[in-house]
Parts: sequence; C-alpha cells; structure tokens
Amino acid sequence: MVGFLDPPRTDIKDAISACHSAGIRIVMITGDHPMTALNIAKKVGITALEDNKVIAGSELPEMELLGDEWKERILSTTVFARTTPKQKLEIVDVYQKAGYIVAMTGDGVNDAPALKKADVGIAMGLRGTQVAKETASIVLKDDSFTSISQAVAHGREIFQNIQRFVIYLVSCNLSEIFIVTLLGFFAQGSMLFPLQILFLNMVTDVFPALALGLGKGDSTIMQRPPRDPRMDIVSSRNWMVILIYALMMTCSVLLSIFLCRIYVGSDVRVINNVAFLTLASSQLFHVFNMSSLHSGMLGNEVTKNKFVWIALLLCFFLIVVVYLFQQSRDALNLDIIPFQAWVLAGLSSMLPLVLVQLYKLVFEKRSIPGRSKKTLVRPA
Repeated sequence: MVGFLDPPRTDIKDAISACHSAGIRIVMITGDHPMTALNIAKKVGITALEDNKVIAGSELPEMELLGDEWKERILSTTVFARTTPKQKLEIVDVYQKAGYIVAMTGDGVNDAPALKKADVGIAMGLRGTQVAKETASIVLKDDSFTSISQAVAHGREIFQNIQRFVIYLVSCNLSEIFIVTLLGFFAQGSMLFPLQILFLNMVTDVFPALALGLGKGDSTIMQRPPRDPRMDIVSSRNWMVILIYALMMTCSVLLSIFLCRIYVGSDVRVINNVAFLTLASSQLFHVFNMSSLHSGMLGNEVTKNKFVWIALLLCFFLIVVVYLFQQSRDALNLDIIPFQAWVLAGLSSMLPLVLVQLYKLVFEKRSIPGRSKKTLVRPA
C-alpha cells in the first residue's frame, strides 16, 4: 500500500485568517474527494472544525433548475468537491448574482471559464497553464495564497494613501481660497501676495502630500470590511471633512491676525507676514491630521512615516532660508518681524492639529461603516 500526503503550506492558515478579518469569505471549489476537501478546509481554517457541510458536484442540479433554496445552500457552503469546470463557472455566477465580488484562483485549462467569469481571475504562475495565465487578470508568480492576502492589504494601503493625498491637498488649497477671500474683504492691506501663495503651493503643500502617498497604512487595515466598489475616492463625508479642515486652518490664520493686532501692532506688513507664516505652519502641522481616527495620537501611520518627517524638515528649512536672504524676502514681500509675531504664528498654526487630536481622543471608538460583500473563491 502506498499513501500520499500533500499537506497545506504552513503560512496558509494565517493568510486565510487575515482574509476573514478583512471581511473576505474563502470558498474551496475542488475536484478532489469530498472528505479530502473537507479535511484540508478544516486544517487551514476555511471552515469551522465542527462544520461537516460539503457539496459534491453530483448533488448540484443544472443551473436552469436552481431554485432559491439551492442558491441559499450554495451561498452558505464553503467547500465544494468533485466539481466540473461547468459547475465552477455556475457557482461563481451564483455568487455574483447575489451581489458578491468574486476573485477566482486556478491553474488548469478547466479553470479558464471560471477565471474569465470572475471579477478578478488569479492564475498560478509556476504550475499554471498558459491558457489560465492568458485568461486571468492577475498571474501569481509564487503560487502562494499569502501573496493574495498581502496584495489585498497593499491595495487597501494604496487607496488609503490616495485619499489622504487628495484630502490634504484640497483642504490646504481650500483654506488659501478662504483666507484670500476674507482678507480681501476685511484686511486688504495684509492680503497674501501671489508669490506667497505660489510658495505655499509649491513647498508646504506638495512635499507633505507626496510623503503621505508613500505611507504604509495603519495596522488595522486588514481588520476592516471591504469598501463599496461604487464608493468615490473622495466621498461626500470626505468633502465635509475637507471643508472642516480648511475652515480650521482659516480660523488659525484669522486668530493670529487678531492677536497680532493686539500684542504686536497694526503694521500691515507684519500682519501679512504673520498670516503667511501661520498658514504655512498650519498646513505643515495639518499633515498629522491625516492619520486614521482610531489610531493613536503619537504612534500612528503618519508619525511612523519617515518621508513625512523628511518633508516637514525640508519645508521648515526652506521657510527659514527664505527669511535669511534679503533677495528672497523682497521677492515674497517678507520682512524681519518681531519675535512675538513668530510665537503668535507658531501657536496659532497648531490650532487645527490640537482640535483634531482632541476630537480623536474623545471619539476614537467610532463605529466602522457597513460591510460590502466580497468573496474570494478558491479551487484546490
């Protein structure tokens, strides 16, 4: 007698657990014997140890004869065995019609129809056939399910970074619009000059935004439900957040102007410089508001991003350099201002950061938005 043992990879259980935490359901569709499929599914955590539910291909009726009861049974089952290529295709179709987003893995010629039908087809790069590779949307070079889990996490990080990039840039630019408009009505003499605004756009906006785009994402990114694929990159809620951020930075500049008139003087040149420094500093400090609401105030994905610190040091260095040379000061209509004015600008610029961090401290245990459906269908 000869026995064969083809055990699961040691890292597969952790990868499947990570997918479950991320709201992704794993389904095994295989041509193996039902007991073999069920045993492997229990070992790797696809199904619970006490769950003995498995559907063999011989039990499945034709697609045209599938009633609501059979569809519910298919959707509640995680292990399918002795299935034909046609049945794999039909199971994928049932999930899609139920509103799920289906990612299908496969390596053989018989998997090609299901790979084509799925929303995301994933072919094995090492043992996969050429037909499967050409049909799939993605080719997995190491044939490891762990790579799929890591790719999901990386994709979520990219989406999150794009959101932060857009929210940061738009909120900073919107604050400049508000400030220029308000100063034009109420303090024309201290209005920001065009070259000052250009300096802000080229320096204090761009470098921190680029640094945010290089972030690693927060540690809970694989503990959240999938986002709705129909959701915009900048949702209506994000636009409200952008507006609030812009108003807070605007208020910090107005506060610095008000305090400057009281404690420093009414010289319009000094007030202009204070407004410029406050806006520049508030935009730089604002980058720390881009961390997740449920993350810590000090140890979060933004503070751990070395590129953010490099960008901030570079921006503050450029601001200091501008003030050091007479030619650059003249170009930007800047003057040597009293030490009190620098202190007022620095303290006022921290207003948006302090307010947002206080909000996080109070409301960090907020509810997570509802889950959207997402399934990863995996044949053995």
